[in-house]
Amino acid sequence: MNFDTEGWIGKYQQKDALWIHDGNPLRPHALLTSGLHSNGFFNSRLVIPDEDLLAQAAEDLVDLLLSAGLMSHVGVVVGPQTGATKLADLIANVITRRRGWRCYSASPAKGEVDSKKVMQFSDDECMMIHGRYCLLCEDVLTTGGSVSLTARAVANCNGMVLPQVGVLVNRSGTEHVDGAKIVALISRDMPTWQPEECPLCAQGSEAIRPKGENWARLNAKY
Repeated sequence: MNFDTEGWIGKYQQKDALWIHDGNPLRPHALLTSGLHSNGFFNSRLVIPDEDLLAQAAEDLVDLLLSAGLMSHVGVVVGPQTGATKLADLIANVITRRRGWRCYSASPAKGEVDSKKVMQFSDDECMMIHGRYCLLCEDVLTTGGSVSLTARAVANCNGMVLPQVGVLVNRSGTEHVDGAKIVALISRDMPTWQPEECPLCAQGSEAIRPKGENWARLNAKY
Protein backbone atom coordinates (compact mmCIF):
# COMPACT_ATOMS: atom_id res chain seq x y z
CA MET A 1 0.00 0.00 0.00
CA ASN A 2 1.21 3.50 -0.86
CA PHE A 3 -1.09 5.21 1.67
CA ASP A 4 -3.62 4.27 4.34
CA THR A 5 -7.03 5.95 4.64
CA GLU A 6 -5.69 9.02 6.43
CA GLY A 7 -2.93 9.27 3.85
CA TRP A 8 -5.45 9.31 1.01
CA ILE A 9 -7.58 11.91 2.80
CA GLY A 10 -4.41 13.98 3.05
CA LYS A 11 -3.84 13.62 -0.70
CA TYR A 12 -7.34 14.94 -1.39
CA GLN A 13 -6.71 17.84 0.98
CA GLN A 14 -3.42 18.65 -0.77
CA LYS A 15 -5.36 18.87 -4.04
CA ASP A 16 -8.01 21.08 -2.38
CA ALA A 17 -10.41 18.30 -3.35
CA LEU A 18 -12.13 17.84 0.02
CA TRP A 19 -14.72 20.44 0.99
CA ILE A 20 -16.75 20.67 4.21
CA HIS A 21 -19.40 23.34 4.85
CA ASP A 22 -18.52 25.59 7.78
CA GLY A 23 -22.09 26.37 8.84
CA ASN A 24 -22.12 29.91 7.40
CA PRO A 25 -25.52 30.31 5.68
CA LEU A 26 -23.95 32.73 3.18
CA ARG A 27 -21.84 29.84 1.87
CA PRO A 28 -23.53 27.61 -0.74
CA HIS A 29 -23.67 23.86 -0.23
CA ALA A 30 -23.37 20.85 -2.53
CA LEU A 31 -26.10 19.67 -4.88
CA LEU A 32 -25.14 16.10 -5.79
CA THR A 33 -25.78 14.29 -9.08
CA SER A 34 -28.41 12.22 -7.27
CA GLY A 35 -30.37 15.40 -6.49
CA LEU A 36 -29.54 15.13 -2.79
CA HIS A 37 -27.97 18.01 -0.87
CA SER A 38 -24.84 17.66 1.28
CA ASN A 39 -22.52 19.60 3.57
CA GLY A 40 -19.40 17.89 2.20
CA PHE A 41 -17.88 16.81 -1.10
CA PHE A 42 -14.88 14.88 -2.41
CA ASN A 43 -13.97 16.42 -5.77
CA SER A 44 -12.22 13.62 -7.63
CA ARG A 45 -12.06 15.82 -10.74
CA LEU A 46 -9.09 17.50 -9.06
CA VAL A 47 -7.39 14.16 -8.33
CA ILE A 48 -7.99 12.14 -11.50
CA PRO A 49 -5.87 14.39 -13.80
CA ASP A 50 -2.80 13.57 -11.66
CA GLU A 51 -1.99 10.31 -13.42
CA ASP A 52 0.87 9.41 -11.08
CA LEU A 53 -1.39 9.77 -8.05
CA LEU A 54 -4.23 7.90 -9.77
CA ALA A 55 -1.80 5.10 -10.64
CA GLN A 56 -0.90 4.85 -6.94
CA ALA A 57 -4.62 4.71 -6.14
CA ALA A 58 -5.06 1.85 -8.62
CA GLU A 59 -2.18 -0.05 -7.01
CA ASP A 60 -3.65 0.41 -3.53
CA LEU A 61 -7.12 -0.66 -4.64
CA VAL A 62 -5.71 -3.83 -6.18
CA ASP A 63 -3.85 -4.49 -2.91
CA LEU A 64 -7.16 -4.27 -1.04
CA LEU A 65 -9.00 -6.38 -3.60
CA LEU A 66 -6.30 -9.06 -3.49
CA SER A 67 -7.39 -9.96 0.01
CA ALA A 68 -10.71 -11.01 -1.51
CA GLY A 69 -8.93 -13.39 -3.90
CA LEU A 70 -10.35 -11.66 -6.96
CA MET A 71 -7.37 -11.10 -9.22
CA SER A 72 -7.44 -14.45 -11.02
CA HIS A 73 -11.12 -13.98 -11.94
CA VAL A 74 -11.21 -10.43 -13.30
CA GLY A 75 -11.63 -10.32 -17.06
CA VAL A 76 -12.73 -6.70 -17.43
CA VAL A 77 -12.56 -3.70 -15.10
CA VAL A 78 -15.57 -1.46 -15.68
CA GLY A 79 -15.79 2.19 -14.64
CA PRO A 80 -18.56 4.52 -15.85
CA GLN A 81 -17.74 7.62 -17.89
CA THR A 82 -16.11 9.90 -17.30
CA GLY A 83 -15.07 9.91 -13.69
CA ALA A 84 -13.97 6.27 -13.52
CA THR A 85 -12.78 5.72 -17.10
CA LYS A 86 -9.08 6.23 -16.40
CA LEU A 87 -9.30 4.49 -13.02
CA ALA A 88 -10.70 1.35 -14.68
CA ASP A 89 -7.90 1.43 -17.25
CA LEU A 90 -5.19 1.77 -14.59
CA ILE A 91 -6.64 -0.98 -12.38
CA ALA A 92 -6.74 -3.29 -15.41
CA ASN A 93 -3.09 -2.46 -16.13
CA VAL A 94 -2.07 -3.29 -12.55
CA ILE A 95 -3.92 -6.62 -12.66
CA THR A 96 -2.36 -7.47 -16.05
CA ARG A 97 1.14 -6.72 -14.80
CA ARG A 98 0.80 -8.60 -11.52
CA ARG A 99 -0.77 -11.79 -12.79
CA GLY A 100 0.87 -11.96 -16.22
CA TRP A 101 -2.12 -12.13 -18.55
CA ARG A 102 -4.42 -9.51 -20.05
CA CYS A 103 -7.17 -7.77 -18.13
CA TYR A 104 -9.37 -5.44 -20.19
CA SER A 105 -11.18 -2.23 -19.28
CA ALA A 106 -14.48 -0.75 -20.41
CA SER A 107 -16.37 2.45 -19.67
CA PRO A 108 -20.12 2.75 -20.28
CA ALA A 109 -21.75 6.08 -21.05
CA LYS A 110 -24.83 7.51 -19.39
CA GLY A 111 -27.97 7.53 -21.49
CA GLU A 112 -31.74 7.28 -21.41
CA VAL A 113 -34.12 4.59 -22.63
CA ASP A 114 -37.86 5.22 -22.32
CA SER A 115 -37.08 8.21 -20.07
CA LYS A 116 -35.11 6.00 -17.67
CA LYS A 117 -31.43 6.45 -16.86
CA VAL A 118 -29.18 3.68 -18.18
CA MET A 119 -25.51 2.90 -18.75
CA GLN A 120 -24.60 1.81 -22.26
CA PHE A 121 -21.49 0.09 -23.65
CA SER A 122 -20.26 0.37 -27.21
CA ASP A 123 -20.82 -2.72 -29.35
CA ASP A 124 -17.11 -3.60 -29.15
CA GLU A 125 -17.10 -3.27 -25.36
CA CYS A 126 -20.23 -5.40 -25.08
CA MET A 127 -18.57 -8.16 -27.12
CA MET A 128 -15.49 -7.95 -24.87
CA ILE A 129 -17.62 -8.22 -21.70
CA HIS A 130 -19.65 -11.18 -22.96
CA GLY A 131 -18.88 -14.25 -20.82
CA ARG A 132 -16.28 -12.48 -18.66
CA TYR A 133 -16.19 -11.62 -14.96
CA CYS A 134 -16.29 -7.86 -14.45
CA LEU A 135 -14.95 -5.79 -11.55
CA LEU A 136 -16.84 -2.52 -11.17
CA CYS A 137 -15.09 0.64 -9.99
CA GLU A 138 -16.11 4.22 -9.19
CA ASP A 139 -14.38 7.43 -8.19
CA VAL A 140 -16.91 8.48 -5.52
CA LEU A 141 -19.82 6.35 -4.29
CA THR A 142 -22.75 8.19 -2.68
CA THR A 143 -26.02 6.36 -3.33
CA GLY A 144 -24.72 3.50 -5.48
CA GLY A 145 -27.03 4.46 -8.33
CA SER A 146 -24.30 4.48 -10.97
CA VAL A 147 -23.00 1.12 -9.73
CA SER A 148 -26.47 -0.39 -10.07
CA LEU A 149 -26.88 0.95 -13.60
CA THR A 150 -23.41 -0.27 -14.56
CA ALA A 151 -24.08 -3.75 -13.17
CA ARG A 152 -27.28 -3.88 -15.23
CA ALA A 153 -25.37 -2.87 -18.36
CA VAL A 154 -22.82 -5.65 -17.75
CA ALA A 155 -25.64 -8.17 -17.36
CA ASN A 156 -27.22 -6.93 -20.59
CA CYS A 157 -23.95 -7.82 -22.34
CA ASN A 158 -24.00 -11.29 -20.73
CA GLY A 159 -21.09 -10.48 -18.44
CA MET A 160 -20.85 -11.51 -14.78
CA VAL A 161 -20.44 -8.91 -12.03
CA LEU A 162 -17.98 -9.79 -9.27
CA PRO A 163 -19.14 -9.31 -5.64
CA GLN A 164 -16.79 -6.41 -4.87
CA VAL A 165 -16.73 -2.80 -6.06
CA GLY A 166 -13.49 -0.81 -5.99
CA VAL A 167 -13.87 2.92 -5.24
CA LEU A 168 -11.62 5.83 -4.40
CA VAL A 169 -14.11 7.32 -1.93
CA ASN A 170 -17.10 5.68 -0.24
CA ARG A 171 -19.21 8.43 1.32
CA SER A 172 -22.40 6.35 1.44
CA GLY A 173 -22.18 5.24 5.06
CA THR A 174 -22.77 1.63 3.97
CA GLU A 175 -20.44 -1.30 3.27
CA HIS A 176 -22.41 -2.92 0.44
CA VAL A 177 -24.22 -1.85 -2.72
CA ASP A 178 -26.61 -4.27 -4.43
CA GLY A 179 -25.07 -7.07 -2.37
CA ALA A 180 -21.50 -6.25 -3.47
CA LYS A 181 -18.89 -5.31 -0.86
CA ILE A 182 -17.50 -1.80 -1.25
CA VAL A 183 -13.68 -1.77 -1.19
CA ALA A 184 -12.54 1.85 -0.77
CA LEU A 185 -9.38 3.85 -0.21
CA ILE A 186 -11.44 6.34 1.82
CA SER A 187 -14.63 5.51 3.71
CA ARG A 188 -16.17 8.64 5.17
CA ASP A 189 -19.87 9.11 5.72
CA MET A 190 -21.18 12.54 4.75
CA PRO A 191 -24.76 13.59 5.49
CA THR A 192 -27.16 13.94 2.57
CA TRP A 193 -30.70 15.29 2.54
CA GLN A 194 -33.65 15.52 0.23
CA PRO A 195 -34.01 19.18 -0.86
CA GLU A 196 -37.16 19.71 1.18
CA GLU A 197 -35.42 18.37 4.31
CA CYS A 198 -32.07 20.15 3.91
CA PRO A 199 -31.13 22.13 7.05
CA LEU A 200 -28.69 24.29 5.08
CA CYS A 201 -31.46 25.35 2.69
CA ALA A 202 -33.60 26.17 5.72
CA GLN A 203 -30.84 28.53 6.90
CA GLY A 204 -30.76 30.29 3.52
CA SER A 205 -27.74 28.55 1.98
CA GLU A 206 -27.95 27.98 -1.79
CA ALA A 207 -27.51 24.48 -3.24
CA ILE A 208 -25.13 24.41 -6.23
CA ARG A 209 -23.40 21.74 -8.30
CA PRO A 210 -19.85 21.41 -6.90
CA LYS A 211 -17.95 21.70 -10.18
CA GLY A 212 -16.49 24.29 -12.52
CA GLU A 213 -16.78 27.86 -11.29
CA ASN A 214 -19.06 26.72 -8.48
CA TRP A 215 -16.10 25.02 -6.78
CA ALA A 216 -14.56 28.45 -6.23
CA ARG A 217 -17.88 29.73 -4.83
CA LEU A 218 -17.98 26.89 -2.31
CA ASN A 219 -14.45 27.68 -1.16
CA ALA A 220 -14.65 31.50 -1.22
CA LYS A 221 -14.46 33.68 1.89
CA TYR A 222 -17.84 34.81 3.25
